[in-house]
Amino acid sequence: MQQYTWFFTLPAPLTADQSEALSRDFAAFTAQWKSHGTPVEGLIEIRHHRFIIAQADPTQARPSGCSIDSLKRGVAQILQQHGLSWLDAGYVCYRDAEGHIQTLHFSALEAAVQSGELGPDTLIFDHTLDQTDDLSKWEVPLKQTWLKRYLAPTNA
Repeated sequence: MQQYTWFFTLPAPLTADQSEALSRDFAAFTAQWKSHGTPVEGLIEIRHHRFIIAQADPTQARPSGCSIDSLKRGVAQILQQHGLSWLDAGYVCYRDAEGHIQTLHFSALEAAVQSGELGPDTLIFDHTLDQTDDLSKWEVPLKQTWLKRYLAPTNA
């Protein structure tokens, strides 16, 4: 079953203590998350100490505009309580040559490809996934994402 999926990127890695505290607060949020009065069967997890991933099972209660707004407000409020916030959608996240997670603003993307910082096989975190049951499809080579348009034709 395809899960509705939302990604939130943190500007810096969380500590283990921060991840644990946020996970507790996210669990409390999802326990009361509703769509038109019906509980949403969902979860919010932290991956790589850098990403917050929220998922909802549409067979229980399909998330609607109000419940999606509630999710985003809830995540923002929980982060704010911990002195944190997420990056806006203007960033691409990728693994550098050493495997570390980096962020790059879209305005710097073309230059990063031209300089060789990003190449066809650079692993990109594909936040365009909005429905998935398999998060292994989330981290893929740049050449398999919409970002491939920045590659020279010989690199595509």
